[in-house]
Amino acid sequence: MWHKWPVALLLALAACRTPPEATPTKPAPPPVRILHFYASAPEVAAGQSVTICYGVENARAVRLDPPVEPLKPLFNRCFPVSPSRTTTYTLTAEGADGGTASASFTVRVGASGASAEPRREPEGMIRLFAASAEEVRPGETVTLCYGVAGAASVRVEPYGLPLEPAEKYCFLVKPPATTTYVLTATAADGRREQAQLIVRVRQ
Repeated sequence: MWHKWPVALLLALAACRTPPEATPTKPAPPPVRILHFYASAPEVAAGQSVTICYGVENARAVRLDPPVEPLKPLFNRCFPVSPSRTTTYTLTAEGADGGTASASFTVRVGASGASAEPRREPEGMIRLFAASAEEVRPGETVTLCYGVAGAASVRVEPYGLPLEPAEKYCFLVKPPATTTYVLTATAADGRREQAQLIVRVRQ
């Protein structure tokens, strides 16, 4: 015997059998990283300046405390500061996901002599030094990139092959174990700058 079901009930039953559509999930943004943050000297005399360099990745904003000047999220930037007293500088980078990363160092200010004169630090030669990954599996390669301005020669240790000064140059390395890579840029007058990064190899 056929039952006469109300049309509204049949439509409701059909709707119940329809599986809900899956909501596509957006991939999480990569975490923010501070590639490097250092001063050209750990101590200066009163009235002298020191160069601060920083580099960040996957950041939408960066700030320095105590503030010196507005900063932008860059792979590498250097600028001079003249602390009047011993100062701890803290760099904070904010990622697209709201996460933050921070790093700090202290510049000590000593007494200046009677004949001490303010010294102007030259603009940094190293503009970029970064790795495509901070951690790899054994046997995997990683890309290192550097950029310099005003340098007569460039070398990366440990690497072993000659490198040319360039605004941006990348090459592959295969670290056998956790390795600290040091970039050295040398000017024609012998002045040198260094930057370093660490690539970890999971055991």
